Amino acid sequence: MKTGHGQPKAASDKGRSRRRLARELAMKGIYQWLITGHDTAAIEAHISDDPLFAQADHLLFLELLRSAIAQAPRWREALAPFSRRPIAELSPIEHAILLLAAVEFANHPETNHRVILDEAIELAKQFGADEGFKFVNGVLDRYARAVRPAEFTS
Repeated sequence: MKTGHGQPKAASDKGRSRRRLARELAMKGIYQWLITGHDTAAIEAHISDDPLFAQADHLLFLELLRSAIAQAPRWREALAPFSRRPIAELSPIEHAILLLAAVEFANHPETNHRVILDEAIELAKQFGADEGFKFVNGVLDRYARAVRPAEFTS
């Protein structure tokens, strides 16, 4: 769901895990960075005011947000072969979700690729364009197969 200006709006926190909330808040922070260019500290301060922040996994949130922003060129380059459009030219929501997922694929091998992919798709359905989740799914499925081939051999 989006507001009329394409900005993510708040959603109910019922039934969402601490990790899911961390991903959502990190996506919102990455989105804010893409739109405003604010520094990470300002974004962290703003996100910490979100009512969902108290229930989120703070360490995961910080790691996802900071890595996505600090290493955005690296993640865009890693994702580029799997997207028919340049990552930087995507809608800010899709762009943020792809950066977030790329970080988690790289930095959290203990999290099954399916969980990361499903979480990204859910974020795209909730906050992205009507069919944006299909694009996110396609890019990340191809990316996951390349960066985690062992998870696809069974």
